[in-house]
Amino acid sequence: MIYKQNLYKFFTLFIILALSIIIITTLYIHNKEKNLLNSKYLNTSNNIHKFIKSLIEDKQNATLTIALSLAKDDRLYSYLKNKTYENLEYSKISLQMKEYTEFKNVWIQIIDKYGNSIYRSWSKEKNDNLLFRNDLSKMIKKQAITTSISVGKYDLSIKAKTPIFDTNGDFLGLLEVITHFNSISKKLKENKIEALIIANKKYKTRLQHSLTNTFIDDYYIANLDANKTLITYLKNNNILRYLNIKNYILENDYLINSYILKNNEDENLGSIVTFIKESDIDTEAIQAYKKQMIMLIIIALIILIFIFTFYVYNIDSKNISRLNVRLKKHILQLKIQENKKQSILDSQSNIIVITNGERIINANKQLLKFFKDTKTLSEFRRKYTCVCTAFVDMHTKDYIIDKDYNGKNWAQHVLSKPQKSFKVAMYNHKNNIKHFSLKVSKGEVDNFIIVTLTDITLEIKQKEELEFLNNNLELLVNKKTIELKKLNETLELRINEEIEKSKEKDRLLFQQAKITAIADTLKNIAHQWRQPLSTISTATSGIQIQKEMGILSDEDFDISCKTILNNTKKLSKTIDNFTNFFIEEKNHTIFSLVKAIQNSLKFLSATFEETNIKVDFTYDFDFEIDGYKVEFQQAIINILDNAIYALIEKKELKDRYIFIELNNKVLSIKDSANGIEQEHLSKVLEPYFTTKHQAFGIGLGLYMVQELLIKHMNFKIDVKNCTFIHNNKEYKGANIIIDFN
Repeated sequence: MIYKQNLYKFFTLFIILALSIIIITTLYIHNKEKNLLNSKYLNTSNNIHKFIKSLIEDKQNATLTIALSLAKDDRLYSYLKNKTYENLEYSKISLQMKEYTEFKNVWIQIIDKYGNSIYRSWSKEKNDNLLFRNDLSKMIKKQAITTSISVGKYDLSIKAKTPIFDTNGDFLGLLEVITHFNSISKKLKENKIEALIIANKKYKTRLQHSLTNTFIDDYYIANLDANKTLITYLKNNNILRYLNIKNYILENDYLINSYILKNNEDENLGSIVTFIKESDIDTEAIQAYKKQMIMLIIIALIILIFIFTFYVYNIDSKNISRLNVRLKKHILQLKIQENKKQSILDSQSNIIVITNGERIINANKQLLKFFKDTKTLSEFRRKYTCVCTAFVDMHTKDYIIDKDYNGKNWAQHVLSKPQKSFKVAMYNHKNNIKHFSLKVSKGEVDNFIIVTLTDITLEIKQKEELEFLNNNLELLVNKKTIELKKLNETLELRINEEIEKSKEKDRLLFQQAKITAIADTLKNIAHQWRQPLSTISTATSGIQIQKEMGILSDEDFDISCKTILNNTKKLSKTIDNFTNFFIEEKNHTIFSLVKAIQNSLKFLSATFEETNIKVDFTYDFDFEIDGYKVEFQQAIINILDNAIYALIEKKELKDRYIFIELNNKVLSIKDSANGIEQEHLSKVLEPYFTTKHQAFGIGLGLYMVQELLIKHMNFKIDVKNCTFIHNNKEYKGANIIIDFN
C-alpha cells in the first residue's frame, strides 16, 4: 500500500515537472524565434538598402561614362558653334544602345549656355527653358561635370551632364545623358524583389509628358515594369504609409521596405518601395535552431522518464536487470543521436571547429582533410592546441591572426564586430597558402564558440587576376599611345626631309598637306579604337558588378576576359594597320591599283559607317602601276575626304552615296552631293582654294592629288559634274576621273 502511495506521488511530481518544462521551453522558443526573425528581417531590409544604393551608383557612373564619351566628338563643337543642330544624330545612338546594350531607355539632350533645350533625341520639342531645374542652373554656373537624380517634364531619372567648350575655351552649352530606373527595377526583380519607384506628388504638374503615365493619388510610378497588383495594393491601403518606412513592414505575406531618393541638395524626390515575399527569405537557420531546442525538450523528458523508470524498478529488485537492459538501449540511442549530429557536421563543405575558448571540443572531417599531418582530432589537439596557431599574418586588418586585440583574443575580437567581414590565411600540406572567410558565433545553450572557415582562395585569385588584367590593359594602352606618338614623330621627320628637297613654295604646300594627313590619321585611329574600348569598358564593369553581387561564375569570368583580350588585340592590330599604311618607299615601286584603292577605303571605313555613307567599288580587271604607293593611297583618301564633307553638308542619311568604278584603266569617283558650283569647277585643283570652313580644310587636298598624279606619275586627272540613276532615283554630284592609259 505504501509502495503504491509513493508511486502515485512520484508520478504526480513527474507530470507536473514535465508540463513545466514543456510550457517554459515552448514560451522561450517562441520568443527566441520571434527575436531571430525580427533580426533576419531587419538585416534583409538593410541589405536591400545597400543593394539599391549600389545599383544607383553604378547606373550614375555608367551614365556619366556615356556622357563623357559623346562630349568628346569634335563635330559637336562645330554643330553648336554653327547652330546646325539638324546634323546631330543622337537618336540613332540611343536606338543602337537599346538594341546592343542593357541600356534600353537612354535619352540625350543638348542644352545651350542659357539653359534652353536645343536638341532632344526622343522628341522634336526644343527651345524650351529648363532653368526651373536646380541641378541644371547650378551646373551652368559652375560649368563642371555632374551627376544627379531629378524630376523633369518626362520622368524621374538619373542624369549626367558634361560642359561643352570650343577651342578657345568658351562655354557653348552642355550635353546631358538621361537614363531611367527601369534597369534598377529589373535587377531587383532578378533577385526576387518587386519594386515601385515613386516620385513625390509635388512634381505632378512638372511631369507634363510622363513616360509611364501611371499615378497613385498624384504620386508618379516611374518604372515601366511596375507590378499592377502592388500598385492597386498601395492605392487601397494609403500610399503614405509606405513612402518612408523606418525599418520594415510585414504585411500580406510581404516584407515591405522603402529607400528614399534625394537630389544633390538633399531634397526628397520620392521613394523606391520594395516587396519581397516572406517565403523567399532564408530562415533555415532559425528553423534549425527551433528543431534543436525541441530536441533538447525531448532529451530532458527522456531523462525524466529514465529517473521515473529507475525509481519504479529500484523498488522492485526483481526488475533491476530489466532496468539495466533498458538503460543500455537508451544509452545506445543517445550514441546514435550523437553520431547523427557528427554526420551532419561532417557533411558540411566548410571547416567547422567547436571550442570552449581554451581547447577544441569538436570539429568536422574537413579540418583533418586540410591538416593532413594529423589523422585524429586528439592528435590535432596535441599538435596545434588551437586552429588559430596556423593563421598566417597577411599584414592587413581584415586578416585575423593569433594575437591580443585590446585585451581580447582573436575569437572575442571577431564576435565584438559582427558587422565586419574577416578572413584568415593558412598553409596546406603542399605549403600552398589558402584563404578563408571567417565566421565566429556563440552557442545559445552551452556558450561554445563555433568557428566556420569557408575557402575563398579561388575568389581571391580571380580578384588578383582581374587587377593584374586591368593593370596590363592600362600598360598596353600606354604602350600603344607611345607608339602612336612615335608614328607621329616619324611622319613629321619624313615631312621635314621632303621639305629640304623641294623649293620654298613646295616646302610650305607639302608641310601643310602632311599635317592635315596626320590629323586625319589620328581622327581615324580614334574612330577605329572607339568600339573596342567601349566593349572593354562594358566587360570590365560587368565583371565588377557581378563580383559585388556575388553572382560571378567561372564561365562568365572566362568569357569577359576573352572579350577584353580579343578587343585588346583589335587595338594593337589597328596601330599595326595604320603603321603599315604609312610605310613610305623612297623609290618607285610596282603595286596593285585595286589593292591600293581597297587600302584607302579600309582606312576610312569607320568614317563611312559613322556618317552612314554607302560606298560601292567595282572594276573590270586589276593591273599594276609604277609609282609611290603610299602617296597614291593618300591622294585617293583626299578625293574621298572631299566627297565625305560634301555629303555630310548637303545630303540626308538615306541619300549619301559614293560610287568608284574602274573600267578600261580609267578610274571614276563620283558622289551624290549635288556637284560643284560651275564658277568653282575650274578652280578646285588650284592651291589654297576651298569651299570648306577653315576648320575642315585649307585647300591643298585636290592640289596635292594633281601634283602627284600629273607631275610625278604622268597620269591625267579631270573634275566634272555628272548625273546618274540609282534605285530609280536621279542624283547629281561631282565626278573625279583619273586616266591611267
